[in-house]
Amino acid sequence: MNRRDFLKKAFGATVAVATTLSAGTLVTAASGLIYPGNAIAQDVDHYFWYRDRYLEIRRADTGEKQLICFYRNGQYDPDQYRAACWLFRDAKDQNSTVSMDIGLFNLLYGVQEWARQAGVSNPLITLNSGHRTARRNARIEGAAHNSLHIPGQASDITMRGVTLSQLVAMAQHYQVGGVGSYNSFVHLDTGRVRYWRGDNSYKPLKDRFGESGTLLASNYQELMAS
Repeated sequence: MNRRDFLKKAFGATVAVATTLSAGTLVTAASGLIYPGNAIAQDVDHYFWYRDRYLEIRRADTGEKQLICFYRNGQYDPDQYRAACWLFRDAKDQNSTVSMDIGLFNLLYGVQEWARQAGVSNPLITLNSGHRTARRNARIEGAAHNSLHIPGQASDITMRGVTLSQLVAMAQHYQVGGVGSYNSFVHLDTGRVRYWRGDNSYKPLKDRFGESGTLLASNYQELMAS
């Protein structure tokens, strides 16, 4: 599958959320999430992904809080991307940074913007963990040896006004990577599509987008060239 086809499929998987902006008929699912009605879902509206993409995030460890617009006017903003990478740094190991996966930022935007449209007041994301160095990862009990936190493809988060079970369901809706449900946070990554609970017992999900499982993926070189 080429990049253009992949992007079309990614839009198709997320368009149902976008239509909540322009239509008023909503259905409340058992989980408490807001989903568009069947008729609305058929109305393909890509505005959800074409608009400017804001992330409002607070780091749990340092207390830093930033509003970052990493995608504006139809293109990624390199300066804002770098600001986001700094926010996701490993502050516990010499402020180490990596080029974070832009797909992860898109996924976080997807769940946060969904919450905004559903009427959640100020759905601030609290970042418990973003990038981790391999050295620090090795010191964390239970952390996977090849954790996706190391290359910048994972985050552990909570969201104000959204329960952990709701956040899990929202992330699973996109089907673009791993979703781990823990007692006090949710792990999101852009690896293979899969789901697990805090005991690390994995429950495979259908991987719609192949082995990478990334959402609107763009590597650092492509970003900087934009």
